[in-house]
Amino acid sequence: MNLETRKSLELKLDYNNMMAEFVGKEGFTEEELEDGLKQARRAYRAVMTSRGEGMTGWMELPSSQTEIVKDIISTAREVRKKFDNFVVLGIGGSALGPIAAFQALCHLRHNELPKFDRKYPKLYVEDNVDPERMAALLDVLDLDKTMFNVVTKSGATSETMAQYLIIMDILKKRFGDKAKDHMIATTSASKGNLIKIAKAEGLKTFYIPDNVGGRFSELSPVGLLPAAVVGINIKELLEGAAHMRKICKNRDVRKNPALFTAYLEVLSMKRGKNISVMMPYADSLKYIADWYCQLWGESLGKRVNKLGAKVYAGQTPVKALGVTDQ
Repeated sequence: MNLETRKSLELKLDYNNMMAEFVGKEGFTEEELEDGLKQARRAYRAVMTSRGEGMTGWMELPSSQTEIVKDIISTAREVRKKFDNFVVLGIGGSALGPIAAFQALCHLRHNELPKFDRKYPKLYVEDNVDPERMAALLDVLDLDKTMFNVVTKSGATSETMAQYLIIMDILKKRFGDKAKDHMIATTSASKGNLIKIAKAEGLKTFYIPDNVGGRFSELSPVGLLPAAVVGINIKELLEGAAHMRKICKNRDVRKNPALFTAYLEVLSMKRGKNISVMMPYADSLKYIADWYCQLWGESLGKRVNKLGAKVYAGQTPVKALGVTDQ
């Protein structure tokens, strides 16, 4: 990505409407911001010290997958040659990230475009076990031209494994020993039932790193494979993530958008502002808000603190879409 393109994609964090200068006594003064910066700096040091450790492996995904990305691109190319539909079977982080990227980076009516204009397979992400919904999907799919991707890190997600068992049964009845050519598994390499099944069935398999939680797995094969199938340039996607990661390593609190936003959220909670609303105004970003709610709620909603004391802490995340939800 050249410098001009990168500049055109830069984001601006505008927090004017959180400042007393603009909104009066409900806002923060510059003095209040300065008083709490030590806390923000401590948080920064804690994050940077533990980056890549424990369950923070997602922080390294933009630069740690060279060979995996080659395999994903090659596999996606083969899928595009043979199939018109790509169906993700997954829930939670295995679904929300892929849906958000698809909605944000592809044509808003991608699946409805004529094949000549679409150029890439249709994408369906089935994140619910509603039998009516699954039956309706099967009504519109040509199984001869459909690849399924079952995604669960634990390999024990009941909803996803139920979907897999139903679909694989249908595929075996239709294709016999060739059923495996219509299914790709994305799961943990070291644990869970899906990896055992994938090996027994001879499925093409991609792995989710053990130190990457499901809700943070969009930049792993969980999200990269469906993105590549529908024509998203995953190398540029990872390059953009790496660039944003570099920006968010800045020690200066006011020049680090992730750190400064977190700081403003903490100050707001201290004022009793315990609901955090994500409301994009572009339909293309609608599912970013859905994904955000999972990331925010599961990551920050805590019953107990690190000492084991019950605190029931965390904001309530709310998704919305402007102007509809105004």
